[in-house]
Order: sequence, then C-alpha cells, then structure tokens
Amino acid sequence: MKTTADEVGVEARLRDVLAIHFDPASGAPYWLRRAEQLGFDPRAEVESVADLALLGVMDPGALAACRLEDLLPRPLLHRKNELIVAQTGGTLGQPAWTAYDQSEFHEAFVDPFVVAANHVGFPADGTWLYVGPSGPHIIDRAADAIARSTGSMTPFSIDFDPRWAKKLAPESFASKRYLQHIVDQALAILDSQEITILFSTPVVVRALADTMRAEQRENILGVHYGGMAITSDEMKVFQTEAFPRAVHLSGYGNTLFGCCLELDVSVGRELTYYPHGDRLLLGVFDEQSGCPNYGQANAEGPLVFSRLDETVLLLNVLERDKIKLCNPPADAPAGFERMGVASPTPRAAHRNVASVSLY
Repeated sequence: MKTTADEVGVEARLRDVLAIHFDPASGAPYWLRRAEQLGFDPRAEVESVADLALLGVMDPGALAACRLEDLLPRPLLHRKNELIVAQTGGTLGQPAWTAYDQSEFHEAFVDPFVVAANHVGFPADGTWLYVGPSGPHIIDRAADAIARSTGSMTPFSIDFDPRWAKKLAPESFASKRYLQHIVDQALAILDSQEITILFSTPVVVRALADTMRAEQRENILGVHYGGMAITSDEMKVFQTEAFPRAVHLSGYGNTLFGCCLELDVSVGRELTYYPHGDRLLLGVFDEQSGCPNYGQANAEGPLVFSRLDETVLLLNVLERDKIKLCNPPADAPAGFERMGVASPTPRAAHRNVASVSLY
C-alpha cells in the first residue's frame, strides 16, 4: 500500500515525540516507568501508527492519579512559565490535569476552529456570548482565543460550574433553578448588548432560545456548541426554528486532546467531527484484539486517541464514547486530512454521565 505524504508527516511526528518522552536522561518520568514495565524501548520498536498497539491502552484513571510534572519531559520544568495548565471535567471519575504550551494550545483548540469556521462560513468580527465553565477548565480560554482569532474581542461571559450541576438530580427543582440562574444572567447581557454569536451547551442554547425575544434570536448569526452531546434532530431544530439566520457549528473534544470540528453545516446532516493537523490520532478500540485501530474507515467501537505533543504525550487513551471512524470529505480544507468520528454516543456502561465533549 502506498504511504501518503500526510502519513509520513504523522509518523515522523510520532517518532519525534517518542524520542523526547522516552529519553532516559530527560524524558517524562511517567513514560520512563512505562518503558520499564513494557520491557522494551519504544523509541526503537514504535516506528509507525500501527506499532502503537505495542504500548497497550492507557486508562484515564491512571492519568488522574498521576502528578502532572511526571508527564512532562524534564527540560520543560525550566520553562514552566510557558505552560497552560487545565483540568478535565471529571466525567469518568477523578479529574486529570494536563498542560499545553502556547503553540500546542493554538494547534489543539484555536486553529481547528478558525479553519473550519472559514470553510463553513461561520461569521467573523461578531460579538460573542460564552456561557460555560471557567476556573480549571480549558474551554473558557479556548472561547477567548477563538473569538479573538476571528476578529472579535473576548466574549461577554457567564460562568457556571459543571461539577455542581452534575450533582443535581435531572429535572429536580435544584437543577432547574440553577439553569434558570444561568439563563437570567445571560438574558441580562442579551438585553444590554448586541450579541451576534452564542457559544454554550445545547441545554443552555435551548433554554435561551425559549426565553429570548424574536428580534434577539434574529440577531444571532453564529452558534457554536460544546460541552455536551448534540443530536442531528436537535441541531435541525436549532437551525430551522430557534436561530434560522445563524451558522451552526458543533465541536467535539476534551481538555486532554483538544477539539475536533464539523466541516459541514447543512440541515439534517450526520454530526461528524475531524481533527486538524498531525498532533491527534482518533481510532476505535478493538475489544476482541485489545488493540487500537486508527486507520479503518467505518470501523465502530469505543473511542481511543493518541495526542502527539512535546509537552504531554498521551498514547491509546480509552474514552467513554462509541464512535464510527470516517474519512474527511473531499472538499476538506488543508489540515483536515485525518480520520474523524461520526455520531459519538456514550457506551452502555456510561449512559448515565454527560458527554465526553467537554473541551
């Protein structure tokens, strides 16, 4: 089989980051301990994406129990001021910490949005309202950065605590009251400012649509969704009824690996998300072989990913969503050459928790 230039670039990056993180003198302590357990040197044995199966699967629980500094190559400890530190939402249990340098942060969260937004005609130079987590979460920093990267000032914003919201029983009085508290604050901004772009979860966007005045909904020209799963049917209602003048663009990702974006905003589409660049591999976990599969279009199963960054290396991390792998569309813009995922949904064992889509 002929190897494409894109595959050559990804595998060169893979070998580069393995050389950094598994260097006996300066590598990341976590990965040096892992090499001892494996009994071989991954720098010598892992030459291609297919060879990642040799390293086994990385349990998210192990990340939560790991000191962040143990995941960092030693030279980075002398450049801590360059790092952006963030914590996951704790969907699967104890939250985990991770880090990005400035360039990796842009590669993971900003560049994918900017390129996808240009491709689908998402509005630039608008005035954003972001309703979502701040604190240790990376999503608010991503919201600031993507707004500024599209010609806007940082968003007007409302903070909410997703960990507290998860403690409230669904449809309980406390849950409804907390949502109303968030919506009331957002409405106050919408009443006093000329907001044209919304960025929030589907639940909040739905609550806002139900309470905004018709002229306010007409002013919305772009809606970006994150933080929770959204279905094709929900998206269709938002597009055709709630905010009919807007371009609706959904993201899928998390704090650990970054964000993948849609490249199609047509009404009634299957929601499909693609990574940008060569730093992120998305695949499925083959439960029969116990190995990750990063290259077979239409393969279905639990999501597994590898993040190929110099700051933090994550290999074969098993996530909680079931996905279908898919090739990028023929008209995909430059940088979107990697496998994407279609219709991510929680696996049976995790259907009582919120979506992984918490970037």
